[in-house]
Amino acid sequence: MPDMPSITIVSRFTYRGANEEWSNTYHFSGTTPANATAWKVLADAIIDETKACFPSTVSFVRAYGYAAGNDNSVAQIDYTVAPNVVVSGNLSTTGAIPVSGDVAATTRWYTGATSSRGKKVYCRKYWHGVLAPTAGGDLLFTNQKNALNALGGVLIGGTLPSSFKYCGPQGAVLSAPQTNQYLTTRTLKRRGKRPPT
Repeated sequence: MPDMPSITIVSRFTYRGANEEWSNTYHFSGTTPANATAWKVLADAIIDETKACFPSTVSFVRAYGYAAGNDNSVAQIDYTVAPNVVVSGNLSTTGAIPVSGDVAATTRWYTGATSSRGKKVYCRKYWHGVLAPTAGGDLLFTNQKNALNALGGVLIGGTLPSSFKYCGPQGAVLSAPQTNQYLTTRTLKRRGKRPPT
């Protein structure tokens, strides 16, 4: 069970003609928000930084706060219910084209640890709602890659509310955020299983 508190941000975009949601969870060091209001302040700040990484087709609809060692959320924020407001991405798409919903970008942070085989251990995040250059191909749109790299630095920088610093589930200090220049895939729920032959 994770030793650190965490917050989950739920994003939404259209996939195969219907709303599809995906999320990222961030374990963090710093001060655990004391109440629902403080959790919302933290969620709002993370979303405010994240929106610069995505086009307007991606929106941020919910957030959940978790105390350390607790699998049940202690705070729930639904941005689709007033007086809360759904925030959408504001990354310019000039010079870019959208890609299939299953296509994703990845950002990784070094944990400072190595595996038993001597390989570096990373924390990774997958991002949907990504773009490619208008020329197409396997590359992530450069402006989006740069924005995700900047977000990666903010998440571990300690400038967010509650002195939030994204860390490993057991508290590993993260460094050196790097967004892969190449696109990858991550299966979404709505894709479903292959039909029997």
